[in-house]
Amino acid sequence: MDIVDSQIHLHITLNAEETLASMNSLGIQAAVIDEFWGFDEKTGRGNPGILLPEHRAFRATAPGAELVSIRHPERFSYLLRIHHRDPQLVAGVKAVADAPHARAVRIVARMEEDVKELADGAYAPVFAAAADNGLPVFTMVPRVAPLLRPYAQAHPDTTIVVDHVGMPENDAEFEDVLRLADLPNVAIKWGHGPELFDADTYPFEPAVDKLLRVLDAFGRERVMWASDYTAISGDHRWADELFSIRESSRLSAQDKEWILGGTVRKILDWQRPAELYTPPKIRH
Repeated sequence: MDIVDSQIHLHITLNAEETLASMNSLGIQAAVIDEFWGFDEKTGRGNPGILLPEHRAFRATAPGAELVSIRHPERFSYLLRIHHRDPQLVAGVKAVADAPHARAVRIVARMEEDVKELADGAYAPVFAAAADNGLPVFTMVPRVAPLLRPYAQAHPDTTIVVDHVGMPENDAEFEDVLRLADLPNVAIKWGHGPELFDADTYPFEPAVDKLLRVLDAFGRERVMWASDYTAISGDHRWADELFSIRESSRLSAQDKEWILGGTVRKILDWQRPAELYTPPKIRH
């Protein structure tokens, strides 16, 4: 199976070669990198890049993701975080579109001020620039996914991915996310299912229950899997996140093919290689 992890964080303490070794052992063909180095207590930011204090913004860069994607183009690709208050955001989005291994942009609205500005339409320039450059927009918008509706309606040809199912904290917020399914350009990144849906024990059946609800609403071609393994907070590992889906008897083979690779490749226009990577055989 062509398995693509739609979110891992490459950061200063993560060795790319060790990551590849883990991917090989798990049968993961490729991964999408969101470069993240951990939070800076002084700035509140977690990416390499440039702080723009006069604009209350941060211009992210992704040097590690770019380098590893150049070295292993069939195994890694990346997206770049774009700040809605960056005065050069249009140029930044264009640079992502021109980069050979970058395939999307990402916005983050977690702080109260950012959420208010998302509600007020202040993120419109990011979505407009993404639309002009044919790029998908990944969105980290915990608990406020419905605020994406006007942006999706304004740019019906731009795919908007709701990261980690919108990070709902209760059933009402989960239902709010499902209601976005009527927008054909909205897709779901399935990540952190065990933590979000109180599934403490492998194979995380309560989370699979919710995944089936997401599939019923959005269809398999709009749902992608992400381990986000460098940010897993529960008592489980990368393999658990993958195998709970790959080995589930409750998902069809077609479901698995789309969730575990087909959807993210389609949305990112990242072609499957003619031959999938297989580790070399060890001679005894």
